Amino acid sequence: MNWKVLKSEQDYNKASNRLIEIFHATVGTPEAEELELLMLLNKDYDDKHYKLPQLNLLEAIKYKMEERGLNAKDL
Repeated sequence: MNWKVLKSEQDYNKASNRLIEIFHATVGTPEAEELELLMLLNKDYDDKHYKLPQLNLLEAIKYKMEERGLNAKDL
């Protein structure tokens, strides 16, 4: 299939499904090249449409410690 820049959620889903189908392609095969291209296209779409929250590592550690009933001495 001739892949192009993913411009819609439908394009993204189609590419993602194909990526899953050929995920274990053997290096050097046409499927491996298609897989590489699909990974780039999906990453590009993800970067443009889905923003991940910025995490404060220290706050995440404090939250997990509180969740488990731990304090600094326990570390």
